[in-house]
Amino acid sequence: MTIQEVLDKLENATEDTCFSSKIFALEEGRQDDGLKKGRRDWLIIADIYNKGKKTQKFHLTNYLNFKLNDGLTPSDDFLNKCYRYIRNTALILYIAQEIFDIPEKNLERLFKKAEEHYKSNEEPNCPVLASELKHQLYLQREIEKAKQSIAIGKSHSVENFRKRDGLA
Repeated sequence: MTIQEVLDKLENATEDTCFSSKIFALEEGRQDDGLKKGRRDWLIIADIYNKGKKTQKFHLTNYLNFKLNDGLTPSDDFLNKCYRYIRNTALILYIAQEIFDIPEKNLERLFKKAEEHYKSNEEPNCPVLASELKHQLYLQREIEKAKQSIAIGKSHSVENFRKRDGLA
């Protein structure tokens, strides 16, 4: 998936998902509420350019535009050039649902894991948690691809048997 394909999907994406907004409140949102100095750049930019709305859609769009401004091209691979560096749990959950089209019900276990982590831990953008979530999401996507391949293979096999037997 290219950066441009992600930007195209963002045009019709929701501002936030249920899970991403809840995790934001526990992760960066909680941290940001108490800060005047040392705030994250994207939160300041959201205050200025997004009427104070700190949504994951704005976050991802802003992140990709910064990457494009820093030398990446729209045809660059999103997974290898951008996604692999993201440590923000709310953003990871947003990307899973809005960009990778993973249904919310399939993200519930990962959301609960992240929620438990942030309820008992103040550290935002935890690299260990982010890495684990991305690994689990990768496995989910690979399983779905395998299921689709099997389904396609089965339908092709049936078609081949019908053709062979003169039934098609």
